[in-house]
Amino acid sequence: MPLPHGSDRALEERDGTWIVIAPEPKGWRARRARTRISPEHPGTAVSWDGELFEVVAARETAAGEARYSLARWPERHTIRVIETYDDAGEERRRREGLDAARRRRRRRGLLVLSPLAGHLPGGVQERWEREYDVSASGMTIVSALPPFVFGVLCALSLTIGGFTGIPLLPWPIGVLVGGLYLMIESGLRLSAAWAQGRPTGSLAGTLVWELGVRLRDLRSRERRR
Repeated sequence: MPLPHGSDRALEERDGTWIVIAPEPKGWRARRARTRISPEHPGTAVSWDGELFEVVAARETAAGEARYSLARWPERHTIRVIETYDDAGEERRRREGLDAARRRRRRRGLLVLSPLAGHLPGGVQERWEREYDVSASGMTIVSALPPFVFGVLCALSLTIGGFTGIPLLPWPIGVLVGGLYLMIESGLRLSAAWAQGRPTGSLAGTLVWELGVRLRDLRSRERRR
């Protein structure tokens, strides 16, 4: 008699089919019935405690669980791929689910922190894009727009002040000159990200990142001593 694995529950129906109720979907596909334009397509083949089953139905419950109906595999169908249903497989599935949840959380965090994360080195942003499916060039653009707009205002203030003697913004000259630098740097970053799809960090973001890496390495060496 097959037994459920992991956190699943299993019930045997009167007709000999089994119901497997799982806390998370397993990716098993249900049988597709024959239609006028397509043949019958078997569901996922599942090896369960030495017996072979076919997933004949699959649905998600109102509680968010996955409910699968399994019947003995019909001999008329050819087996192409078999899913093994056992404790090891469920443990692997659980770990993969936790890893996927972690990636989703980090992706949401990166999207919220894009105005800051986009200042970090381009290589760091590209790695995050590969790991968490977040647009690296998008992070650069979101982070570069505010300082670019600020720099444009500073440039306008200096220009108008030079002609009229009355600055547009009553800010110290050091702030206005710093704004000019931000306008140039952010303009170059926007151009690289928008036209070339290449993420680029800011000088300040790169310095902060490198400082953090050096401090981390220093602490790691101290712990090994």
